[in-house]
Amino acid sequence: MKTSGMPWTAFSANGLWVLVIGLMGPSVPFIIREFSINYSQAGLIFTVLSFSSFIGTFLGGWVSDYKRRRVFWMLFLAALSAGLVVFANSHSFFLILLTVFFMSLFGSPIGAVGQSIMLQVYPDRRRKYLSLSTMFAAAGSFIAPLLISSVCVAGFEWRAAFLIVSAAVLVLLIIVASSRLPEPAASGESRFAVFGLYKDKRIVFAGLMIFICVGFDLGFSYWLAEYFISSTGTAAEYSGFAVGCYLIGVVSGRLLNSRRPESSGVWMLPAAGLAVAAVSLVLFLNIDIFQLKLFLCLLYGLGIGPSFPSMMAMGTSLYPQRSGAATAVLFSMMSLSGAVFPMIIGTIGRSVGIDQAYYALLIVMLVFGVGILIRKKFA
Repeated sequence: MKTSGMPWTAFSANGLWVLVIGLMGPSVPFIIREFSINYSQAGLIFTVLSFSSFIGTFLGGWVSDYKRRRVFWMLFLAALSAGLVVFANSHSFFLILLTVFFMSLFGSPIGAVGQSIMLQVYPDRRRKYLSLSTMFAAAGSFIAPLLISSVCVAGFEWRAAFLIVSAAVLVLLIIVASSRLPEPAASGESRFAVFGLYKDKRIVFAGLMIFICVGFDLGFSYWLAEYFISSTGTAAEYSGFAVGCYLIGVVSGRLLNSRRPESSGVWMLPAAGLAVAAVSLVLFLNIDIFQLKLFLCLLYGLGIGPSFPSMMAMGTSLYPQRSGAATAVLFSMMSLSGAVFPMIIGTIGRSVGIDQAYYALLIVMLVFGVGILIRKKFA
């Protein structure tokens, strides 16, 4: 059954949630200065966001295999829209953290629900549509810093960006309300068996590889605006454009992955991209020319771009009839990574600076490379 609006509704849901996440990084410099907090305290935003998302993705995976999932999807969208309004009007750091927790708890499932429905409707286009879905996610991340920069340049507070996105979420809510969705493919029993998937070493391996590759993605992008402010003296209003260069690379890498021939294998492009990313990062940290730094941001994004959709396609293909549960497991590892790595980079950066902290990402990439080499042990 091909449903109206699919897969674009699912793509948009994923992109909007990542747009919300993407607003956090460029907002950090403003939050640091407005509330007089340090890097470690600012890192709590990402930790709370990702920890809550870790719980939320399990919730999204459960309702994805539930008959009334449209109702839940709409409730999640309404809660996210309301949370963005509250966040935009928060005037204490504690309220910022509290709002982020609940906004992420009920906002993170919107991508998981949409993706599981898409995979059910189009199982034969799994790799292509997952790459396109993550392209929409990268586009959301790309738009976020530009949106922050644009509202500031236009004379508004950075908070206005969250109100704009809240309105976009309401539009998607209306679209979901008018869409036709198929009945879940999974049985009622499987809805309660999300944790049982952790017994399968293949999906555990896919989840760990997602945990690692999201680490050298978010560990880099979340602190990139602050890096350009503290290391190059870029104005906060314009630092988001540097993040945009990085995300152009990510979108390009995922577009390249979506057009990869099936005969080339799932590992070739992530392995080649990993080498490009490692070299780009070293050069990025040791070259002082601003324009070259922007270009190396783009190359770094291009290199890491194929990794996440490739690992997601590999993991979800293991359980095509339980796409909701599989998506929940894999998205939870993505969320856990988002809780861990930005905090690590922020903590290291507090002691030695963000520029030196970025070298830790090379170790993370090395671990991913080792995983590629030993992958057959988990087949």
